[in-house]
Amino acid sequence: MSDSLPKYWQSLAERAGELPEQTRNEFADELPVGVAASPPDASSRRDFFKVMGLSAAAAMVACQRAPVQKVIPYVARPDEVTPGTALWYASTCNGCSAQCGLLLKTRDGRPIKVEGNDEHPVSRGGVCSVGQASVLSLYDASRARFPTSARQRTAWATLDGVVTAGLREAAETGRAIRVVLPWVMGPTAEAAVKRFLSAYPTARTVRYEPLGELSAIGDAHLVTHGVRVVPDYRFDQAKVIASFGADFLGTWVSPVAFTRQYTEARDAAGKREMARHFQVEPALTLTGAAADRRFLVAPSDVTPALADLVRRLAVKAGRTVPTVASLPAPALEEAALEELADALWAQRGRALVVAGGDEVAAQVLASTANALLGNEGTTVSVADGVTLDADALTYGALLAELGAGAVGAVLFLGVNPAYADPRVEELEALLKAVPLTVATSDRLDETASLVRFHAPDSTALESWGDSEPRRGVLSLRQPAVAPLHETRAVVESLLAWAGGPASHHDFLRARWEAEVFPLAGAVSVDFGAFWDEAVRRGVVRLPATAVAAPAFREDGLAKALAGVARPSVEWELVLYPSVAVRDGAPANNGWLQEVPDPITKATWGNPACIAPARAKALGLSDGDVVRVRAGGKTVALPVLIQAGTHPSVIAVAVGYGRTKAGRVADGIGVNGYPLAAVVDGQARRSVPGVTVEATGEQQPLALTQTYHRLEGRPHVREAELAAFLANPRAGNEVEGAHGGNGSHPLSIWSGHEYKGHRWAMAVDLSACTGCSACVVSCQAENNIPSVGRDEVLRSREMHWMRIDRYYEGDEANPQVVHQPMMCQHCENAPCETVCPVLATVHSSEGLNQQVYNRCVGTRYCANNCPTKVRRFNWFDYKHDEPLERMVLNPDVVVRSRGVMEKCSLCVQRVTEAKATAHREGRPLRDGDVQTACQQSCPAKALHFGDINDPGSAVAKLSKDGRAFRLLEELNIGPSITYLTKIRNTGSGSET
Repeated sequence: MSDSLPKYWQSLAERAGELPEQTRNEFADELPVGVAASPPDASSRRDFFKVMGLSAAAAMVACQRAPVQKVIPYVARPDEVTPGTALWYASTCNGCSAQCGLLLKTRDGRPIKVEGNDEHPVSRGGVCSVGQASVLSLYDASRARFPTSARQRTAWATLDGVVTAGLREAAETGRAIRVVLPWVMGPTAEAAVKRFLSAYPTARTVRYEPLGELSAIGDAHLVTHGVRVVPDYRFDQAKVIASFGADFLGTWVSPVAFTRQYTEARDAAGKREMARHFQVEPALTLTGAAADRRFLVAPSDVTPALADLVRRLAVKAGRTVPTVASLPAPALEEAALEELADALWAQRGRALVVAGGDEVAAQVLASTANALLGNEGTTVSVADGVTLDADALTYGALLAELGAGAVGAVLFLGVNPAYADPRVEELEALLKAVPLTVATSDRLDETASLVRFHAPDSTALESWGDSEPRRGVLSLRQPAVAPLHETRAVVESLLAWAGGPASHHDFLRARWEAEVFPLAGAVSVDFGAFWDEAVRRGVVRLPATAVAAPAFREDGLAKALAGVARPSVEWELVLYPSVAVRDGAPANNGWLQEVPDPITKATWGNPACIAPARAKALGLSDGDVVRVRAGGKTVALPVLIQAGTHPSVIAVAVGYGRTKAGRVADGIGVNGYPLAAVVDGQARRSVPGVTVEATGEQQPLALTQTYHRLEGRPHVREAELAAFLANPRAGNEVEGAHGGNGSHPLSIWSGHEYKGHRWAMAVDLSACTGCSACVVSCQAENNIPSVGRDEVLRSREMHWMRIDRYYEGDEANPQVVHQPMMCQHCENAPCETVCPVLATVHSSEGLNQQVYNRCVGTRYCANNCPTKVRRFNWFDYKHDEPLERMVLNPDVVVRSRGVMEKCSLCVQRVTEAKATAHREGRPLRDGDVQTACQQSCPAKALHFGDINDPGSAVAKLSKDGRAFRLLEELNIGPSITYLTKIRNTGSGSET
């Protein structure tokens, strides 16, 4: 290896040259501290082989019958169903406020896979991990199955009668009716809310959001533009991006759409130019990991740093902003802020400033910075944004009204403040005095357990709906299956309680006919045809109409920025949403609990992240339990020493510590919400002045990617933009490489001859952000089981695809590279030479195949695999709840215990595409086959195809100057090509 290449490391232990415990125990009988041994009734595979001998074991395992299952045939096949053929439905995700476009795959009437809708102009075919996992949540056994009154089953008609009577009584006596609901529900759901409000004069909405980001953005633009709106951010139009704590690639506002825009703005290979990205943040995020320049600051310094930037931009613009000039200066180097201001000013009109968090002042400053730079109308558009409820009350105002005894009815529609707000004891006590309390959550969660009536909502895969993620873009949601239980869409509940019951479908269709169709410009097309086409495509784009954007105004800045200060404290707590579990709503989903966090690599829990320097000073190690105190509340969490964390910060992911989510999530991790500070009636996730105390206890962390070592090899490669523009192979010149094609001049292998297809994949490291949507997509497609925390602690996770995270540089603020890793389908596959029963063989189209009914589980192939991508199935992972088995993909066999498994490059999809092309009498075209990981990647970093086709994308990329393959010095000949990561730090190039 060339001495000029960077030295990468996966963990602090590896950087220090220490051997991780998991590596020491890889072939030993010891287990990590705190991990229980295997169940006493589980047979020891090693002892079995000792007693019986390998041949006898092979014979017995090979003859073992799979579990017997009964099947029931159709008596009369439905006309629209062909056994073995999938049906696809266009729909809209409801996993978060972004509401991306989806395609729902059904087999024999049951949804089994979620993918992205390429026709959706906002999400553009991408889906995040939460959207991917929504199909498993559909079959969640912990969902509510019928309506209840005082925890007792009741009929919908009975519930509607009692609720309607209670609402009328409250309205007639002049007592307030409060409807607590999310900020974003969709136009038709909002129309149902308006109809409900019009039926009850004392009713008002209360908007609630656990993370507070949409609320802060809306309130800020109410100050700066006079309208409560979340603007339409366009990262693809930006030349310079400055983010102050906004994890826009991970969890902020619309990460799927932003990821695609971001990768297009930074496509140096295609455009020969690349947007430059600055990140200012207190703890390492997915977005910070992708940044060219990352500045590490304390949480209380983020807003002052943004204020200092605004001061500098105002000077460059020849303007003064007196209110901003009086704010405290940040503890950030003068040169760093000047570099950032110069870079933004040089690209004014094509720059973008965004801010994360729930502080309105930060959002006001970000809006001011964009106005000074002239970005409005290009990289940020208020006119095209999502308008929020202007008349809504705050959650703090609701608690005040409850305390005054002025509320006669409270309806919680899809929100859970009893879990996600620190004032849960106050809420519980106050609700006891309210005559009518109703919740519509999909389960008896923490809030539903406090109310009298529970009217369970159907999931997004069972109900109709719509959304408008950008002005003029309307996305439809249609059900892929009838409600599995006795549930009802919240829109139908609102209409019934408003006195005008109607089905969700009829209400939606009628609103579209009255309001959408006249705007669509569908001349000579009747509404029926328009509606059918909208349902088929899942999205409608209305003709563009000029809308005057509200002008920026400074008159409200003084009041909005009045409370900005820099407290002098030892510790500051940062409560942040994880990429998988988010605010905790989807926590009862095993796929999301087990997907490793892209940064920490933690699963099944939320350790407290602290800086390496602070951990050394306190004598803390990974897994040491600490008590964190804030505002009179205390929680105990294990520590994870995380590179890239500010020394004053302790960062805790929210969404864990559920008590009434279901059997998967309950008791997993610790609830961090009680530590949130309440400022001016609003819960805040950045809390200064907390105390941290070691307990002397230890709790093992279920981490992945801690037990393989790089051994000094350059698994990832990167280059600076200026160097790449001068030399397409910059950063990719490695001693021992052989042209990037895995060939070797001397070999004992005779090679393979491919007369037809030869399947391969290319992975663009510059595009990959590490979001892990591909990991969950692969799991859903290939029936990969979730193994649970104890098995992850034993390094027995089953994911066929993983995202390796590598650090380079200083542990205090390292650079990060993500690398998707799957079976490399090697030409000279080391696994194929050692299998004693030919269970792993090479196909005539270049795929390394795993034959399950031959495999006897020797694990020789795993030991001989240099990329460590093969998994051994230790157990029969049963689905005790029959409903949960409905998520299994019938195109992929469910593996039994004792066999090896790994990525097949979705061979079932290859076969299906070939069959389709054969039926249509045409050759297979490039793009006909898309692997599960490729299809839903928000960044479009993965490319699959026939490398024997010179016109295919994968063939072209394999010959690119950035192309390299893993471990070329071993002559294994991988079929997976990686493309060097390009950064634009500004070193040796123009800003």
